Amino acid sequence: MFRKYCTMYICFTLLFIASFANTVTLTAANEQVTINVDHVNVRNGAGLTSSIIAKVKKGQTFDVVEKKNDWIKIELSRNETGWVASWLVKEKSSSKSSNSSVSNGNVISKATSLRIRSGPGTSFSVIGVFDKGKTAQYLEKSGRWIKISYSGKSGWVAGWYISKTTNTSAATVNPSTNNKHVKIIYNGTNIRSGASTGHSIVKRANAGETYTLLDTVGNWYKINLENDKIGYIAGWVVETSGINSPVTKPGSGKYVKNKTIVIDPGHGGQDSGAVGTRGTLEKNMTLVTAKLVYNKLRSAGANVFLTRTNDTYISLQSRVSTSHYRNADAFISLHYDSTSDRSASGTTTYYYNSLKDSPLAARLNSSIAQQSNLKDRGLKFGNFHVLRENKAAAALVELGFLSNRTEELTINTSNYQERISQGIFNGLALYFK
Repeated sequence: MFRKYCTMYICFTLLFIASFANTVTLTAANEQVTINVDHVNVRNGAGLTSSIIAKVKKGQTFDVVEKKNDWIKIELSRNETGWVASWLVKEKSSSKSSNSSVSNGNVISKATSLRIRSGPGTSFSVIGVFDKGKTAQYLEKSGRWIKISYSGKSGWVAGWYISKTTNTSAATVNPSTNNKHVKIIYNGTNIRSGASTGHSIVKRANAGETYTLLDTVGNWYKINLENDKIGYIAGWVVETSGINSPVTKPGSGKYVKNKTIVIDPGHGGQDSGAVGTRGTLEKNMTLVTAKLVYNKLRSAGANVFLTRTNDTYISLQSRVSTSHYRNADAFISLHYDSTSDRSASGTTTYYYNSLKDSPLAARLNSSIAQQSNLKDRGLKFGNFHVLRENKAAAALVELGFLSNRTEELTINTSNYQERISQGIFNGLALYFK
């Protein structure tokens, strides 16, 4: 009898352990799945009761993020994941590099804004961003995730978005003895076969890519692409190095020439600002816009200064101090909006002092609204530190809602960034005129 009960106890114990083990979430390492039936529902949780967030088709292949019971979490895109039933897919080892060769030294980001997380998986919180082209110190590896040390903090990044480098700093795409280069400011920048917008697009470049500058053709730069191919890029949409006189934007207003203008990209560093529905960080977008405005103004002969040029935290008082130190004629703080109302949309311009600030704010608001093609939310009073404490004519602009999914996608396009930066430039020209 004792043996019988003991045997039953062991059986139940083993069954309990097996059942418990079956519910543990596993992190997949270097695996992929291929959809095995015509259509498969992707859900927001591991079960048939979870809501459907997407549908995928037979033959599509996805990277595995996690496994749980009979469900597999897949990566739909860089910012989206979902769950599929394991009996509807075929599992296989991934041919994508797992970065197993990365065991020491440094790594470089291949993604525009690679999220740094507190642990090795997408379920862990985001603690920072590893910018494209930047270099970080390799610390350790767990599955397909890499732990790095970057900007004074350590965290985990997806290993399939980084590559190993033996250099201590990020290398340019096309290293050359020629010290003249152009650097791409935002994703989706068009490189064309000739020096005008009428020529065909030969490549779309992403932020951080650097190309050797061969010649200046009117308002365009002739650049060297891979395999010694030639391309042309508009001179007013890139940063330049080794060039004394950057090209001038066609039709640039003479009114901003010799004016001192401070452009303030909102947020930065540990202050990410608003976070979009698809993960866009406000601090990244304000810097992209600021650099475009900077190039336009500089090309027109203005004395332009940025309160920050990289992902660094700058206090509100330091931003105002830059304006005072430079004896600015105008100060513009750039932001992107967010609210719990997902339908909210449009651009807004704020001022503090109706006599000092509102003339600048009014001209910026009308020009931005004209260029953005978004809803014009108008001119409003704003009791913001960078406006209230500023001696210069100052305005704060909200350039669209990251909390609106459609507007977030628009904001991330190169076309919108070009138009919105031109709107700010036009507003300044009208103000000084």
